[in-house]
Amino acid sequence: MMKRMVPILGRYGPFFFYSYTAILGSGLLLALGLTRGLARERIAPAWWHGVVLALAAGMLAGRAGFVASRPDYYRLHPGEIGWIWQGGLSYHAALPASLLTLWWWCRRHGLSFYRLAALLAPGALLWGAAGWLACYLEGCAYGRETTLGWLAADLPDSFGVYAVRYQTQLLGAAAFLVLALAIWRARQAVRPAALFWLALALVSGARALLSLWRGDPVAELAGWRLDTVADGVLAIAAAALLLATAARRGSLREDE
Repeated sequence: MMKRMVPILGRYGPFFFYSYTAILGSGLLLALGLTRGLARERIAPAWWHGVVLALAAGMLAGRAGFVASRPDYYRLHPGEIGWIWQGGLSYHAALPASLLTLWWWCRRHGLSFYRLAALLAPGALLWGAAGWLACYLEGCAYGRETTLGWLAADLPDSFGVYAVRYQTQLLGAAAFLVLALAIWRARQAVRPAALFWLALALVSGARALLSLWRGDPVAELAGWRLDTVADGVLAIAAAALLLATAARRGSLREDE
């Protein structure tokens, strides 16, 4: 069976070109390009200032959350704490930091948070798909060991140990691409607030389902992976707020 772990794409002198950085960076550029096209004449031209701040806050919080979840390792390897280019971001730390920063920036500049967040949603989902693909090449977010089937392949864990595992990274990338298309098609018909909560509910629900097949170690709560619990709660909360938005406005549609 073909081995797929490709953490390093090349070397230039003393510098390594990591696949995780390349794929994640390319996905971010694609997402920003898409958002720039959607934002033309729809929102203040300085929208990207808020996005850059939100990205910076998310990256810092995501890395801090990842390091905090592995205290034993980073206690022995403190010099690697800042090695973000090799992967290692906590989604559940990065998401609230990014959203709160974006909300603060919109409030300070008199812009609608939901309007900007809705514009960012399709690109953010594309970037999420890139993140899953980056993990596929790096070996992070790997699947549980299983028997060979169409959902499984000979794949490594983050230590390079190969086994027949669920292809959670490719399933995640495919799911996020489908969700990106769905949000893209819904953006013109659904109100910005409803679109934001819809996107968050779909993403969280997809992540909760995918986590059932993941094999990377994570803390547990009552026998459940903590990320499964967090994403499940977030999906339910976002769905409830979506319904509340519809009830308050009388409709989810922009044109009604």
